[in-house]
Amino acid sequence: MATTTTAPKKKRTTAKDLEERRRRWSHEQGPFLGALNAASASMAVASVGSLGEVGLAAAAPLAVGAIGATASFTRSAATKAPWLPRLYRPARWVGYTGWCSWALATGGPWDLGLMTALGVGTIAAALLQPAARSFEIAAEDRATAEERIKKRAGLAGVWESRINRICRVPRPGVRVTDIAEWMMPDPDAPGETRQTGMSIVLELPQGSSSWKTIRQHAEALASDADLPDSCGIEVTSHGSRRRVLLLVSQVDALDEDIPAGGDYSQLSIYDDLPVGVYRDGSWVTINLKWSAMALIGATGSGKSAHLALIMRQLLRCGDTLIFGIDLNGGKAFKPWLRPWLEGRATKPGVDWVATTVKEAEMMLDFAIAAISVRSAGYAELMAEVNDDKVPASAAIPHITVISDETADLPRSIKNRLVELSNRSRGVSIRPLVCALRAVSSGGEELPKALLAQASVRTAMRVNEDSELQRMYGFARGLPKAEEMPDPGYGLVQPHPSQTPRIFKGLLVKPDDADACVLATDERRPVMDEVTINAGRDAYLRRWDRAHRAGWLGTKPPAPQAPAAPAAPASAGTDTAAPEQKRGRLEDMDLSGAAEKARAKRKELEDRNRRMKAARDSDDGFAEIVRGLEGLTPPEGGDLPRLLEVALEQSTDKGVHYAVLEETTGLSGDRIRELLGMLGISPAEGTFRMHPGGDSPKKRGYRREDLDRVAAGIELGDVQVPDEVHDAL
Repeated sequence: MATTTTAPKKKRTTAKDLEERRRRWSHEQGPFLGALNAASASMAVASVGSLGEVGLAAAAPLAVGAIGATASFTRSAATKAPWLPRLYRPARWVGYTGWCSWALATGGPWDLGLMTALGVGTIAAALLQPAARSFEIAAEDRATAEERIKKRAGLAGVWESRINRICRVPRPGVRVTDIAEWMMPDPDAPGETRQTGMSIVLELPQGSSSWKTIRQHAEALASDADLPDSCGIEVTSHGSRRRVLLLVSQVDALDEDIPAGGDYSQLSIYDDLPVGVYRDGSWVTINLKWSAMALIGATGSGKSAHLALIMRQLLRCGDTLIFGIDLNGGKAFKPWLRPWLEGRATKPGVDWVATTVKEAEMMLDFAIAAISVRSAGYAELMAEVNDDKVPASAAIPHITVISDETADLPRSIKNRLVELSNRSRGVSIRPLVCALRAVSSGGEELPKALLAQASVRTAMRVNEDSELQRMYGFARGLPKAEEMPDPGYGLVQPHPSQTPRIFKGLLVKPDDADACVLATDERRPVMDEVTINAGRDAYLRRWDRAHRAGWLGTKPPAPQAPAAPAAPASAGTDTAAPEQKRGRLEDMDLSGAAEKARAKRKELEDRNRRMKAARDSDDGFAEIVRGLEGLTPPEGGDLPRLLEVALEQSTDKGVHYAVLEETTGLSGDRIRELLGMLGISPAEGTFRMHPGGDSPKKRGYRREDLDRVAAGIELGDVQVPDEVHDAL
């Protein structure tokens, strides 16, 4: 049988398509080209019509122009266009056709007066066209705005009636003060957007109940609006108890996966960490610097993937270390150790992993002991920054203790987690507890004390509404479990003052852990000496114990933590072996801990910064000198004392002029002159040397500029003038 082919049907050209084509053609021509084309057509008609063989009547062009002008004016009037566009197009018709008739009447278009008149008319038409078009655009915008206002007024009336009826709001009833549509990318039409829902702001009448009354009827409102099964209405306050915000989801815009992407740029634990997207398209962010977190989710809900996403964002923080507790063989944390075990990274992604009850107790004892050690060791630093909390930085890293399957952990570990959660906020240590359920039929559950301290709460897809009710502390008004249909959906409360909202977490891939550990390896901090002193032996031997336990699989590299500097012998110094001092905080000598830690931290910071600056300044150098091993490299010089003082006084941010003036005795102008000879320019604008709002903003030098020049001097790339060497 012969195969027959059917020619594709041509798409029918509609009046709208023709108008769009005309508009685009007019836009592409532009005002001057359009006027020039019209003038050229007029000249062609006049030239041909004036030939004896043709003999076009002089009145003919003007008659055509009168017809065109009448049609153009009628059309503009029908569309209620402004007066300038109404008159502009008819005037063009009359002007060009009138000139043709004039040219035909005088025997041809080549007279100087005729050509001058055509040129002036063409220029006038070109100049008036944008003005006429602007009036048209303004009128179209006004019409669109009026149509939108009418539509919103109609919607407002519908929702006011619905809310008053279902929620039984007393008269005069609620008033809709604003409606904003959610426009999100349309996956079926690339480059286009679609409406996926709306935000409705309500104002309750005086004497009525608060916004919580509306929240209790959220399900009934969604049913009355006949929303799809996977959609719903979220209700929250909007600045006051009488102002209510309704988030109405009409299309499941979160149906498609949202990849986390390959962004591993540096963050800080002080930053809000992006972890997902709300239904209205806004970002979900959480802050784990000051807050403990609880994360639950049924099997297959995407809880483990969401935990991996949070760990990825924590590793991007250059001032954070992660401890992990997982009694299932460390499964949740192994991917973050693999690059280090294979020698591709210099530091593990997770700083300590406990896979046994004994190791978990040892880890938590260390973290609890670190509370007192950090408080005492950094008392002077807290006084300097005028804060009663230990500031987190690369030198004093924040510690996030993550425990997986927390509800099933022994009571001894749960008790330690509760103590850590209650006491450690001021020293920059915070727990993140994960569990399959907030409640358990077997009697095991997340301790109430842990939930009470968890300011950030996330519930991935669960099977029962009771899980959400226990997690968030109330029953009525919460979204239903059925509104989170697939893995990756969840209900998040970033802060106790906020209402839990449905979101979808960013999708991470299995190899993201490997890529993230490698990308953040250079800027990942090491534990500070003060904290290590809380249990030196327990901390430094953690990977040896992991290897002996057999779960690690590969013998880890030598411990990367720095050894403690020898302290001078003094009366009262405890010289007991580390094994005898483990867990005995009262026996430790902390008299010089702060000074030793500060000195060691300074040494490590300087070394890391110099190495990075040297690598940055040496990009491509190895390729250039390949094969020239016989040449002697330039010898580096000593740092001038002025630069040494600037580095000594500098924080992670930099150093102020006022600090250098006080420590060197030189004037600010002289300091700027000398450092300028080394190629160090002052920072643009003011900055704070120390974190915290009380630290003053002043002018000075950025730390990275000081490190860059210091590395150049040591490599021999920067020569130091004698005047700078002799300045101090």
